[in-house]
Amino acid sequence: LAGKPALFKVKINDVTTKELPKLDDEFASEVSEFETLAEYKEDVKKQLENKKAEEAKRTQEDEAIAAIVEASEMEIPDAMIQTQCEDMVNEFAQRISQSGLTMEQYMQFSGQTVQGLMDQVRPEAETRIKTSLVLEAIVKAEGIEVTDEEIDAEIEKMAGMYGMDVAQLKGYMGAAEKDSMKNQMAITKAVEYIMANVKEKAAKKAKKEDAEEVATEE
Repeated sequence: LAGKPALFKVKINDVTTKELPKLDDEFASEVSEFETLAEYKEDVKKQLENKKAEEAKRTQEDEAIAAIVEASEMEIPDAMIQTQCEDMVNEFAQRISQSGLTMEQYMQFSGQTVQGLMDQVRPEAETRIKTSLVLEAIVKAEGIEVTDEEIDAEIEKMAGMYGMDVAQLKGYMGAAEKDSMKNQMAITKAVEYIMANVKEKAAKKAKKEDAEEVATEE
């Protein structure tokens, strides 16, 4: 149907107007655990600041990892890239299904094909694989390990988030899930190791520049 004229007949069943509530202490107590609007605003401000700080942190991490990946040389089997592309296309299908759209409908509306999507996500697929391989290499090279105590602490954290009993959550988790959690925690440690080195190098560079500036002044 692309490029063809279409006629739509629409029946309006109702016309409504949005009425925004008054921003006062009563509103704050209804939508939050705070009694006053000032307290609620302060909490929202802190949440936004924390979100912004977290986004900045992720950006720094992505840039640092990307620099390492760019400097690394590796040959990736085409089969591995193909599998990653398929996984990404499946992820996309799951996302659009949440909005009530099937993959077939998307293909029809967009004029896209599965192979076209595969080709489109291929660069990102290669980046994901390279990133994963680099981080796994750092875990191995630096002897990064995750202790049972750290895994238990993470499970307790997850149980609190989901409002579940720790023992109950552990019962749901099989060996594969625990191994996956352990691997992910090791990767997180590898990222922290990278960022610690980045900060250390930045501090040394700043110290050196300060020393050179003092020497120039003298």
